[in-house]
Amino acid sequence: MIRRDEYMQWLCEFRDKPIVKVVTGLRRSGKSTILQMFMDMLHAEGVADAQIFAINFEEMEYEHLLDRHALYNAILAAKDPNRMLYVVLDEVQYVQEYEKVVDSLQVKSGFDVYITGSTADLLSSDLATRLTGRYVEVNVLPLSFKESVQDCEVTLNNREGLFMEYVTYGGLPGARMFPNGSRAQREYIESVYRTILEKDVLKRSRKGRFLVDRIIRYMLGVVGSLTSPNRMVTRLDEDAKTQKEKSASYHTLVSYLERLTDCFFLYKPDRFDVVGGELLKQINKYYITDFGFVHYLLNSPTIELQQVLENVVYFEFVRRRYKVCTGKVDDREVDFIVQGDDGIPRYVQVAVSIKDEAKLQQELAVFRGVKDNYPRYI
Repeated sequence: MIRRDEYMQWLCEFRDKPIVKVVTGLRRSGKSTILQMFMDMLHAEGVADAQIFAINFEEMEYEHLLDRHALYNAILAAKDPNRMLYVVLDEVQYVQEYEKVVDSLQVKSGFDVYITGSTADLLSSDLATRLTGRYVEVNVLPLSFKESVQDCEVTLNNREGLFMEYVTYGGLPGARMFPNGSRAQREYIESVYRTILEKDVLKRSRKGRFLVDRIIRYMLGVVGSLTSPNRMVTRLDEDAKTQKEKSASYHTLVSYLERLTDCFFLYKPDRFDVVGGELLKQINKYYITDFGFVHYLLNSPTIELQQVLENVVYFEFVRRRYKVCTGKVDDREVDFIVQGDDGIPRYVQVAVSIKDEAKLQQELAVFRGVKDNYPRYI
């Protein structure tokens, strides 16, 4: 297994606290493996098998526990009144009204609850309302570059090549089973994509499959660039006319785009007007969770290195648990405004190179429009 120390630390910070740990993230990003590592750690510390109640609801042998009453009774039956019971419910969204089970366990003493899911439905308004102030979301991403090269000897000579392989083939843990660029790796990533499409976006309906595929291909081509549903409608309308197909409505496109962010295929940070001091909602940037999808789904990838690096930097901030948004200063864009535990905002520009004086001045010009004295970085 690849060590994922940041997530283990995150879980340990909230261990044994009366807070439900909600582990979310893209399918096949490693949520189940991280929880298995966590349970292995518990065992190593002397926690008995009987103190861990773990179920993956994608496994057939637990089908009888998809009823919330049966699940709840099984958990209560496993509880020793004198010891903590660690409850790990993987892909719990398959249990109808699971939030009632989680809510009931949370208000009892002696239960430490961890639940996982692959869509934002896991934090639906119902669950969020029931657990207000009593849950924390741990968002799992595919492997970082640091995690992906754990078993490699990184040197000055090979690190650039390793990095380019990483941003080309992505960081899905399962993709590492196959040689980079191989047919098997492509088929694996395509299968993950199809699963996300069918289960999370289309929600097992065949209707809209072709449209969603077009939306995804469009979004992959504009990673890290400002876009809006209106621009997407215009572009897809042009494509539809060319191919003599029916155009999609604005509301349909927005609905599918929301599903793509809900299942963590795409991330959309807030966009903030630094001068005006308000959030902007009409035009945003989107980032792709894993670049393996870009490489294997686009027939002729057009992603520029600038877009790639901005995408990598965005997710590195997310991994380090910063609050991240994109910014606007008058008519210029601030790539990121990030805020750590100290509450201090930091302005960040991402550039492939600033060796060219004109490029350096272009990046600095954005900072000159910011009137406060908070830190700025390129």
